[in-house]
Amino acid sequence: MQIMVMNKKSQLKIQEMAFMLVAVVILFVLAGLFFIGISYRDLYKSANIQERERAVSLIAKLADTPEFSNGDGAIDTDKLLFLQERANYEGFWPVASLEIRKIYPEESGRKCTSRNYPDCDYFKIYDSGVSRDKVSTFVALCRKEEKDGYWYDKCELGKIIAGVEQKTENE
Repeated sequence: MQIMVMNKKSQLKIQEMAFMLVAVVILFVLAGLFFIGISYRDLYKSANIQERERAVSLIAKLADTPEFSNGDGAIDTDKLLFLQERANYEGFWPVASLEIRKIYPEESGRKCTSRNYPDCDYFKIYDSGVSRDKVSTFVALCRKEEKDGYWYDKCELGKIIAGVEQKTENE
């Protein structure tokens, strides 16, 4: 009889140890899942920050690209007029949208076309239609004008606006 009582106590101790091991494993699994969830969320934040920084550096250099530049570090609005009508440049720059808006002197708020140029306010180069955050910087917008037989650069204050795609956890 004494052997059976000790046998039952030993079995009970083994079961208690097994339940404790299972509880410890479950605790570590939950802690690991919590850590992975936080790391996953931080990954999206850092991807969005990196995308935004890339767009900021792009728009800072964009005025000097041959597609936009007039040679003096300003954006040539005559080039913009034709550039926005070309579908070839969609996706050329690593941003979700690209727009150049005249700030001063303010006009009517109309999109620039060949019919209303230069009495307009903004050039929409392209827009991919995805959700985005916008970054911008100030630029000089210049065009050639003629007065009294002399050609000169007429410059205005503008803003180049780039939309960046926001990464979400659902994608």
